[in-house]
Amino acid sequence: MTFSWIRPPRLAVLTIWLLLSACAHVPPTSTPAPARFYKGLPYGSEQQFNPLSQIVNEGFNNLALYSDDLGITRQPWEQSWRNLASSLANTGDSYRRAGWSRVVTNELLPLSGPDGGQWLPNWQDHFLGSGMVSARMAEWYTAHGFSHPVLWSFGTMTASHVLNELVEQPNPRSVDAITDLLIFDNLGFLAFRSERVQRVFSERLQLTSWAWQPVVTLPDGGLENAGQSFVMKVPLRRDASVKGFYLWGITHVLGLSHDLGDGRAFSWGLGAGGKRITAPDTGAVFRSVTIGPRAGVFYDRNGSLLASLLWEDNTQALATLNIYPGVLKVGSLSPGIWASVQRRGTFRFGITTPLGIGTGVGQTRPASPSGIIVQ
Repeated sequence: MTFSWIRPPRLAVLTIWLLLSACAHVPPTSTPAPARFYKGLPYGSEQQFNPLSQIVNEGFNNLALYSDDLGITRQPWEQSWRNLASSLANTGDSYRRAGWSRVVTNELLPLSGPDGGQWLPNWQDHFLGSGMVSARMAEWYTAHGFSHPVLWSFGTMTASHVLNELVEQPNPRSVDAITDLLIFDNLGFLAFRSERVQRVFSERLQLTSWAWQPVVTLPDGGLENAGQSFVMKVPLRRDASVKGFYLWGITHVLGLSHDLGDGRAFSWGLGAGGKRITAPDTGAVFRSVTIGPRAGVFYDRNGSLLASLLWEDNTQALATLNIYPGVLKVGSLSPGIWASVQRRGTFRFGITTPLGIGTGVGQTRPASPSGIIVQ
């Protein structure tokens, strides 16, 4: 079976045209659309949600999976830029080299097994999660008085997406980077311009994003704890006192969320997450990653994460604690706290601000192994 009827360059041009049309469109009404994903809460993860924290958290989401050195200035930026540009400039050739059938079954549709399955993060992260965040970011810009908030959101999300692909050190014919940037990121943006889609994922299916708290560690200048997770809660009872809970990103956990009253909720889940991806081979189509078990507990108020504790079977961390602004107070200040217990008995610690970024103490990570094949 062949799929030669698909022409990615034409799809990319059409998608970009639709995106620009969506950004330029101004509804003929003076009544602003209701804020569904950003409430401007002065506490928790929502207080730290802003364009800068979004770019850092999504952009460096996979840094620890792809690099032993977490120093931002020590990444192979020049080579990654060249490879990403080459991939985008040679989209059709990249897909032909990978094989059209392989692209469709592995990247686009749920037709591949354990040896593939890149369609899962493409639909979950890039289409659904990123699409929701684009709507949330537009609401942030609206709340802060920006004109053309959809256009600002598009620029912010594009910067986040491109940085994310650069951190993943793409090869010169990266099918994954092309599919993410030209198809799923853009389709998610377009889908969440729909009021109906926004209504479904803010009311029936309660979708939001919980970002971690990036910390620049001393003395090595590494960036620790950067990352973004998406969270969906689905009521299981008529009174919504118990909800199904699914958190995904680098970590995937499935469990339950329990209503504690006053908008507060305690959630827990079990699952798995990525540990390490091998150093990219510039001539390879496939990469390797190890998967380890995860368990987490989470405490939020009105959907804004206040605290989380994640147990990890990781190459480095055993447990990671995040406490967000609004929980602990020191005089008039309420900083965020990040702490991580490492396998070798070491301890990492950082303090963050309402801006969503902070500083702390840590050390460079050593190399680690890899295993399962993914694209």
